[in-house]
Parts: sequence; C-alpha cells; structure tokens
Amino acid sequence: MASGEMNLVSWMREEALPFWASNGIDIKNGGFVEQLNQDGSPSPVPYKRVRVQGRQLFSFSTAAHLGWHKNAASIAEHGYAFLKKKCRDEKGRWVRRLARDGAIIDAQMDLYDTAFVVLGLATYYQLTQKNEALDLIKDTLNMVRSQLGGHPQKGYRQSADDAEVLRQNPHMHWFEAMLFCYQATKETRFLDEARMIYRLAEEFIIDRKTGALRELFDNQWKPLQEEGKILVEPGHHYEWAWLLSQAGKVMTVNPKLVPLMLSFADRVGVNPETGLVYDQVSDEGVVTQSTHRFWAQTEALKAWLVRTDVSESEREMGIKKVENNLLRYYLNRKPMGSWCDRLDKDGTIHDGPVPSSSMYHILLCVTELWDWRSKRGTK
Repeated sequence: MASGEMNLVSWMREEALPFWASNGIDIKNGGFVEQLNQDGSPSPVPYKRVRVQGRQLFSFSTAAHLGWHKNAASIAEHGYAFLKKKCRDEKGRWVRRLARDGAIIDAQMDLYDTAFVVLGLATYYQLTQKNEALDLIKDTLNMVRSQLGGHPQKGYRQSADDAEVLRQNPHMHWFEAMLFCYQATKETRFLDEARMIYRLAEEFIIDRKTGALRELFDNQWKPLQEEGKILVEPGHHYEWAWLLSQAGKVMTVNPKLVPLMLSFADRVGVNPETGLVYDQVSDEGVVTQSTHRFWAQTEALKAWLVRTDVSESEREMGIKKVENNLLRYYLNRKPMGSWCDRLDKDGTIHDGPVPSSSMYHILLCVTELWDWRSKRGTK
C-alpha cells in the first residue's frame, strides 16, 4: 500500500476495525487480547492488563457510536461484561493485571489503569445510556479520591505502594477521562475534578519558562532527575496540547500553555530528517531516546488539528506529513490493519509484538481527523 492510496480514516474503517474485531477478542476467556504476534497470530503472553480492557472498550464503543463497524456494539458489550465481572476485586476496586483466564494476578489499584477503565465506561455510557455504567464511574471517582489521594488539591498517587513519587502521566489520563465523563453526562462533579488536575498541570507539571512537560516529581511537586537529567516525552507534550484545547471548550485554560509546550516539542522532540517524534529528550533539549513509538506520532497529529500558532496551509501540511509518516512507517505492513510499535532512529522496525493498547491512540487520532475533515468538506 503506497501512502497516497489510502488515508488514515479509510485504513481505520476498512482495515483496522475489521482486523481487530476478528483477532483482538478473546472468545475463550472473555475480554480483549493483550497483544498479537507480528504476523497477527495469538501471542502467548500470559497476562491481560486492565488498562487494555478499558482502552478497547473505549475503541469499540466509539466505533459503534460512529457506525464504523457492524459488530462494534456487540464487541463493546462483550468487553463491558468482562470488565465488570473480572477486573474488580471483592471491594469493587479496579485491579491492574489478570491472568489470561481472568484470574487476578495484580490486585493493586493503579490510577493510570483506572483512568482507562473510566474512559471506556464513559464512552460505553454515551453509547448505551446504561445507568449501571454511570454508577460504576461515580463509584470509581470516589474510590480514587479516598484511596489514592492524601494531597488535598495536589493530586494522586499512581498506586498505594508508589509513596515517594508523583507522576504526570496518570494525572494526564485521569484528566482526559474526566473530560470524556463530563462530555457524556454534563455532570459538574467530573468538570470539577478536571479543573483540579488542570491546576496541577499549570502550577507544577508544565515549566512555564521553557514549555517542558516534566514527568516525575517528589512529594512537593518538585521535578526529579533521572541519570542527572530531567527527562520528558515529546509525545506527552502533544497529548496535553490536544487535551488542553478540548478542555478550553468547557473551562478556563491559560492560552499561553499550548503554544509554549508545542514550541518546546517541535524544537527538540522531532527528528528533522523524517519528522518523526522522538520517544524521550531532556528538558534542556538533549535527545536521550532516539527511537520513535507509534503512539507519539498519533498525538502529534492531534496537536496539529488544534494548534493556533500556524496558518491553515501550514496546518494542512503538518497534518499530511504526520499522516504520511504513520502510513509509511507504521501501518504499511501485513497483516493489514495491524501496526509496528517502535522504530529505530533510521526507521528500522523494532522486533516485538503488536500491542492492542495502541488502538486507543490511533482511533482517537483518526476520529479527530475525520471530524476536522468532515467540517471542511474534505472527508
């Protein structure tokens, strides 16, 4: 497939959703598979992360809502039933990891994983309007506040045993989940929670001098060094940029933050030869991981859709560049509808499995691209 023969929207609707509807469901044990081998065959990995169950519930609920796959609604029902039955402990807390047959093997409640459970439940609720799903969301919000809090108005632990470090990433996805919950319900409790996380981002997570988005912090929200450097991920800069643009539709957001983060990521986080986003750099702009994860490219495309610091012609060029890179480097492979997860600096594909978890990233990217093109009359 040459990149000019198919765009991301047609690839998603004609290749990816049919492929994962056929190969990504665990018919025997329930729920969704963790990953596939590179040839599309079942992977022998002996576990299922609960975050993947939430991400795939989000993906098929979204596909059903848009009418993009005939079986998406029934697949979402399958995923919801498994999530409800197998992914909680006896106290109703969402766990972290299961055996393939659904037995709990890591019962820790984890904010990162829980955020994706709530994201999946929010889109499932938007699709079905089932009060049971909404009740699960509300119960989860209360559990997160009571069991992972301890920093009034200062955020959450990722897990109860993660006592020494505060982390950006789970807060970002909790913020995302709250925005989706508010969109689905219009209940102010979710918007209030999103506002709290936004205040953390503005006050502590984003360096308002450089635009660097720090990852790890001590108990006072002071950035932590790793190997003598403050390490950041350009993909998260793009992800936050899109999220803050969405948040700005329903709450007050500092208009300087998104351009500041994008300027940093564009300047030091992108391979100038290929346009691919690096996996990691320091806050001083030194490339510390020159590889290129698939998900980071999808976040860069989402950021191009919403950025306000470019002309429309520049936006179109930027979008097309990232879209072509995705098709060329990650999606032009067999079996069609799967993806490559990571590239070396020179574009060589890393050997490794095809993670189901990436569907959330690419589907959200594609639905935003489809919406943008639909409004412009250029589907």
